[in-house]
Amino acid sequence: MKHQFKFNPLATAIFTLLCGSSISSYAESTIPASTVDNQKMKDSIQESYPGQQFFEQYYVDKSSPEAQQRRGQQLSSAYCQGAWITPISPETQPADPENTTSTVTADYGHYDPNGDSVLEGNVLIDQQGRQIRADKITIDQTQTYANAQGRVQMAQGGLLAQSDQINYNLKTQQGDLNNSFYISEEQHAHGHAEKIARTSENVVVMNNATYSTCPPDETPTWKIQANKITLNKETGRGETRGTKLYVKDVPVLAVPYFNFPIDDRRTTGILTPSFGFSNDGGVELGVPVYLNLAPNYDATVTPRYIANRGAMLEGEFRYLTENFGSGMVWGGYLASDSKYNDQDRKDLHFLHNWQINNQFSTNLEYNYASDKDYFSDLNNNPNSKTDLNLRRAWELNYKNGIPGLKAQLKVEDFQTLDKTVPSEDRPYARLPQFLLNYKNGNPLGLQYEFNNDTAYFKKDISDFNSVTTEPSGTRIYNDFAVRYNYRNPWSFVIPEISLRNINTFYDQNTIAAQNIRSSDETKSVTVPQFTLDTGLTFEKEGKYLQTITPRAFYAYSPYKNQDTYPNFDSTTASINYDQLFSPRRFYGHDRLEDNNFLSLGLSYSLFDEIGLERLKTSVGQSFYFEDRRVSLNNESDQFDTERHTGPVLSVSSQLSQNFTIGANSAWMSNGDNAQRDLQLYYTGNQGNLYNLGYFYRKDIPNRQKQYDQVVASFIQPVANNWRILGHAQYDLDNNVAREYLLGVNYESCCWGISVYGRSYYNDLDDVSADGVNAKRAIMAEVSLKGLGGFNKKLSSLLENRILGFNKINQSWTQR
Repeated sequence: MKHQFKFNPLATAIFTLLCGSSISSYAESTIPASTVDNQKMKDSIQESYPGQQFFEQYYVDKSSPEAQQRRGQQLSSAYCQGAWITPISPETQPADPENTTSTVTADYGHYDPNGDSVLEGNVLIDQQGRQIRADKITIDQTQTYANAQGRVQMAQGGLLAQSDQINYNLKTQQGDLNNSFYISEEQHAHGHAEKIARTSENVVVMNNATYSTCPPDETPTWKIQANKITLNKETGRGETRGTKLYVKDVPVLAVPYFNFPIDDRRTTGILTPSFGFSNDGGVELGVPVYLNLAPNYDATVTPRYIANRGAMLEGEFRYLTENFGSGMVWGGYLASDSKYNDQDRKDLHFLHNWQINNQFSTNLEYNYASDKDYFSDLNNNPNSKTDLNLRRAWELNYKNGIPGLKAQLKVEDFQTLDKTVPSEDRPYARLPQFLLNYKNGNPLGLQYEFNNDTAYFKKDISDFNSVTTEPSGTRIYNDFAVRYNYRNPWSFVIPEISLRNINTFYDQNTIAAQNIRSSDETKSVTVPQFTLDTGLTFEKEGKYLQTITPRAFYAYSPYKNQDTYPNFDSTTASINYDQLFSPRRFYGHDRLEDNNFLSLGLSYSLFDEIGLERLKTSVGQSFYFEDRRVSLNNESDQFDTERHTGPVLSVSSQLSQNFTIGANSAWMSNGDNAQRDLQLYYTGNQGNLYNLGYFYRKDIPNRQKQYDQVVASFIQPVANNWRILGHAQYDLDNNVAREYLLGVNYESCCWGISVYGRSYYNDLDDVSADGVNAKRAIMAEVSLKGLGGFNKKLSSLLENRILGFNKINQSWTQR
């Protein structure tokens, strides 16, 4: 029979072997031996237990009840072939061994104050959050040295180790474990060490050690083997000597010395390199070097070599201040690019954010690039995007102070990358701009709102003709609105009265350049406006829930002549269903619209018994009672004299929990289709995804540009953990593919690989122009789980190209 007893002092001594706790004295005690054959027990102590047998005890099928119980942890991800289940969950925190009573069971126990004390035969010491098993544990007369033998297992919070023998000095907290196998449940890792020695309270040394996150096969896909690994908790650093990376049984990388972190403290060192190939740059290699300069600032310097262009240097500097926020500076430099007319190419960026207090925050942003092709040519992140105008701005923001009040003061300018863009077509600088919004009252009753937008718009007119139409000056915009929000379950009525005002003052440069008369140096206009938004909701319950919502929107504002007013930052609003129910024809505050129109709309929804919206459709149209005389270009077109718009239609359907379809279309009054799109989305339960979209915009001068493209993407699992991914964007106007992407991806708990090819144009390229060719690149990502990857850029690229990628990727790895 086994003997179970409460023996806190002895348990304390055993846990000292693990945790370095102090040992207390205890009284003499002898426990009779059981009926177990002692010789067989002694033979079992001496028996060799290979790691394979030990690992297989705790590596279970991912669909087992044990794995399902710990489903939320990384180890149970579906792409793992199995799951590690250690005796104690990673979420379990160990109790303080000094204050917790432990349960000790053994076949035989003996205490001798004049000699060794022994626990022998299936020893089990159990405490909340910790567990020790051994065939035999001996503590010497002085209570200084402890020795555990034969299948010594120690478990704690997702960590499990088994050793043939453990020797430990309880007073100096030094000792060693011989022939040890270990499992880390959270990291899905396991390995072996010939000897693990605790040389001091904070230092552990492992000799001839291995590490892998692969399944416990005889020959794992990869493993790390080191002659010596030293872990120092005091410095937060680990060191390896004689380290080799094995793929199967083949060594592929040898590092004589390697220094790495074992906690979140940062240190100087080489980060994982990046490599790739493109048709215009050739083979390229980058090796980032991280510099831990101080606790509150660091830097990363990356020398790069691009075969067809030359050597390049990139850098990033990050800092954190005690009272003034944080920021970063980054950029790159390539001298005499042979593929770019031997020009020096460079970029520089600066970003600083400061939360001054609960009400005020500020941020500063600066961007510069030497040319419009810099990012597509030299940025090795395939997800990079080239903006025509790089922003430079300082902002001061206010909120969370006076209830309902938000304000912003900013200075903003832009660098236009394409130097061929005429000055008059470049954006204005705001030097400065002040924005204020105050909204108060009852959101379900009487509500009032005030907005102010005051800005000085400046544009360099030195290269303009004397009769330029691009003036600079100050614009002050104000509007005050009072509305009543009446809503109940079956209707809503929202009347609103507002008063809007624009004041414009030309600056002296504009007055001199355009010979503006003193009477025209300032402009001022005020326009009142009335709107009424109302609708009803009808519901019919049954097997399906059906709703019908008719809606009417009326807007009136008188005409005020603004033909000679400048246009600093306004553009015509796009055509869509929601725009029918807005009095604003322009985005921006350079014009006050004249309105006298009524928009009618009807929406219908059909919900099934599980809540899926099987059908949602909306149709609407606007009817004008007067011509629209206010325009941005001071010239009316045919749309401003039409009595009505064409119909605007929106249709969508959740055909199932996996399949959604949507379509939108808008017609002009003459029956021509102004725009249309069709989008289909399918998301499977096994990590498969398919998207297809068609988008068309008719060329309407001064309103919208021609656009006719097809976009498609897919993710298709093929076998085991392999899947194929693709994305395409085809320009029907120019009969050219704007972008193709096709790749193959494999993911497991052990390792992952992605290989893909990409053909694409710069975002600013005119694909119809002669001599503009697509860029082509082949890139690869390899990751050894637990060690990191060579780069992590494919995921960010797919995230932006494939709608729903994040969601399907999560279901793929956790299915």
